[in-house]
Amino acid sequence: MHDRRRRPAANALPVALLAAAFLLAACGTRVSTLYERVLGSPSYAKTTKSYTRTKEVHDGLDTRFILSATWLSPDWVRSFSEEYSNIYYLDTARKEKVIGDWKEESERHVRFFVALFVPDERGNDLEKPATLWSLRLVRADEKDFGPVYIRKTDLRPEEISHFFPYSGTWYRAYEVAFAKEAMEGDPPMHGAPRLKLVLTGVQGRAVLAWE
Repeated sequence: MHDRRRRPAANALPVALLAAAFLLAACGTRVSTLYERVLGSPSYAKTTKSYTRTKEVHDGLDTRFILSATWLSPDWVRSFSEEYSNIYYLDTARKEKVIGDWKEESERHVRFFVALFVPDERGNDLEKPATLWSLRLVRADEKDFGPVYIRKTDLRPEEISHFFPYSGTWYRAYEVAFAKEAMEGDPPMHGAPRLKLVLTGVQGRAVLAWE
């Protein structure tokens, strides 16, 4: 004869396992949310990578300079705003100021975050009027534009490391703006770049292209 007194305990096991599964799922979601707030979401990293270009210029084995730039496109600005909000969700004042400034500037201009490495840091002076560098933006019809402004970024070093990890300790980080007219003109031919950022100087020439 079967012992019916054991049935409640036996039935309780599947219920307990199911409850544990729900608890683990909830914990997993919470851990994922905390990860995104503290370390950043993978989607931001992917977006930034898709809008970033890098060019190294060498003389034999010697590095003359390394140029990296992220096009601060509308897609990138949206992703940046979400990422910044996740990280600074307790610091409302700074969050609103930085996001507001970057959105406004990117609506008025074609903007880039530029990181430049030069072995002799005295030559890393893009923002200075007397610089020997020339930075131009070239659109699909080959019309080129000079910058409206070049300035050192207002982001803190820790923020630069997070949002633009390619900008290392020996780089200098700049925010560069060009006239909105650079986005006008005829569309590029198939496979041709939509925009080219061209840096030239006595150390050489680098061209970064976006389709």
